Amino acid sequence: MRAELRAGTAYAVAMFGLGALLGPLRELVLAPRFGATAAAALEAVPMLLGMAVLAPGLARHLEVPPALPARLGMGGAGLVLLVLAETALDWLVRGQSLWLERVRSPAGWIGLGLLAGFALMPALRRA
Repeated sequence: MRAELRAGTAYAVAMFGLGALLGPLRELVLAPRFGATAAAALEAVPMLLGMAVLAPGLARHLEVPPALPARLGMGGAGLVLLVLAETALDWLVRGQSLWLERVRSPAGWIGLGLLAGFALMPALRRA
C-alpha cells in the first residue's frame, strides 16, 4: 500500500476516534445548553487542533513525501474513509444518513467545513 493510503487510513481512524469522543459531549452536554451551532463551533476547535497535529505527524511517521500531490492524496484517501465511517455510524445509530441534513443548518456547514479542513490539512501542514 502506498504511503499516502496508509497515512490517510491512519489519519481517518485517529480523527474518527477523536470525533467519537467529542461527539457525545457535543450532543449531550453542549447542544442542549448552547444550541447546535455553538456546540458545533466549540467542537471544531479541538477537531482542528487534532488535524493540525495529526496530519503532519502521521505524514512524517509514515513517510508521505511533502510534495503537494502526495499530501492531497493522503487527505483525499482519509476523507473517503472518514465519510464512509461517518455514514455507517449514522446508519447504525439513527437508521439513516444525515448528509442532507448537513446542508440545512449552520451546524452542518461547520461540519462540512471541518471535512474540507480534514482533507486539506496534510497539504497545508507539509513541514
